[in-house]
Amino acid sequence: MCEKRTRKFKKGSSVTRLREARRHQRLQWLASPVVTEEAPVVVTQALPDKAAQNRLILNLAWKTLILMQKNRLIQEKIVALQKETSEFVSAIMRNPENKRRYLEYVRLYNAGQLPDLKKEIESKIYLKRDPE
Repeated sequence: MCEKRTRKFKKGSSVTRLREARRHQRLQWLASPVVTEEAPVVVTQALPDKAAQNRLILNLAWKTLILMQKNRLIQEKIVALQKETSEFVSAIMRNPENKRRYLEYVRLYNAGQLPDLKKEIESKIYLKRDPE
């Protein structure tokens, strides 16, 4: 009933190379004559220390909490800066001269004449630089 699960690996992948190396070692071990009746050395993987794993998880959780706290503080600063910027712009726009300039800019922008205005301003700047 249980089917053996097989995976398709790319040719030359590290898993394929590791599998082939182990197969080659088994073939060499089986083909070599056994001189003494010694049990083959079995390499067991050391089990990770549970306490060390728990310390690592707690350390990561602590660092995550610190980063979340810093993120919250930075977000509060961003909101305060946005509010300050909004108040500054509204204070600037209360001045009638600035309001008139802004409305003129918007009118030129909507009319498509803004690039012409920029070229005109740039040409005046270049004219002022030439006599130097």
